[in-house]
Amino acid sequence: MRTTFRLLSLIPALFALGGCKSAPRTDASTVVQEFYTATITGHISGAPTAEQLATIAPYLSDTLRVLLAATRKRSEADVARAPDTKPSFAEGDLFSSLFEGPNAVAVLPDSARGPLRVATVRMTSTDANPAVTWIDHVVLTQQAGRYVIDDIEYGGQWDFASKGTLRASLVAALAGPP
Repeated sequence: MRTTFRLLSLIPALFALGGCKSAPRTDASTVVQEFYTATITGHISGAPTAEQLATIAPYLSDTLRVLLAATRKRSEADVARAPDTKPSFAEGDLFSSLFEGPNAVAVLPDSARGPLRVATVRMTSTDANPAVTWIDHVVLTQQAGRYVIDDIEYGGQWDFASKGTLRASLVAALAGPP
């Protein structure tokens, strides 16, 4: 009887161990690589659609996810208000310095910044002639015991590169007039 009870008490632990195999990896560099793989293969341009946001949401902090959802709502409201005018956040890569976005990324070792992790990402667009390469920094925080992207610091040095950070850009644009 005791042996049966002991075996039965192990079943939840076995299920938990089995679940660990499919659990998302929690290191910062992997999160960033998987995020950019999803944004590049998903051809995300402008505010992510609901489906695109659902795809990248596991890689995002709650704050960044809410801001991106607000950008989509703002874009949809702009279309409803003025259907013949280009809406806010209609196009362009929000997740890198280059409007057209990268088509390849290399995530370099991440570093600590207090409780945060910062991944240095070498981005390349081979669509340009010659190819363009630049460095952006992805800021990650821990949420529910895993790393998630909380901001992107744009590092492009050309005249029309996105400047500042993704979060600051979204907050400023959302605060402006519709």
